[in-house]
Amino acid sequence: GMIKCILATDMARHNEIVTAFKAIDTFDIESADHRLLMMMIFLKVADISNEARPMDVSEPWVECLLQEFFMQSDAEKLEGLPVAPFMDREKVTKPTAQVGFIQYVLIPLYESLARLFPEIREPILAPVNRAFDYYSDMSRKQKEIELAGEQKAAERKASLASSEGSQNVERKTSVTSKE
Repeated sequence: GMIKCILATDMARHNEIVTAFKAIDTFDIESADHRLLMMMIFLKVADISNEARPMDVSEPWVECLLQEFFMQSDAEKLEGLPVAPFMDREKVTKPTAQVGFIQYVLIPLYESLARLFPEIREPILAPVNRAFDYYSDMSRKQKEIELAGEQKAAERKASLASSEGSQNVERKTSVTSKE
């Protein structure tokens, strides 16, 4: 049973395991299948529990994880191998990575466990929801900064084009007046 639980932490099987767990209407402690699924879920929750920790503890680990992902994707690119989009430094940012992970992985997993154990809903989901809000806000601010930068670049380009046009008119006027 323990080997199956450890193998259940492989994210390639995440949806399969969570779906099977959600299918349990009434948990039966006498059912070996139910007990195994429960052990798998408990280990999965513990394995990916970083966002349930205080931000000052969890955020440095997010940085380490992202650096690990980026180093792996850089190596894969050098070898001409396919790169997972969530590991590609050119396609992912910390806030977008965390928002997606929390929204599509953590919250459904934790809510499925809280459905059977309502008393853990607040202690386990509240910090995850706070992390979701934190990274959502960070993502929104990052997009605002990027948009402002794009607008300034467009304004500079338009200004340069306008001043080049003025210089061309001045040159033509100068050439015409000399003739």
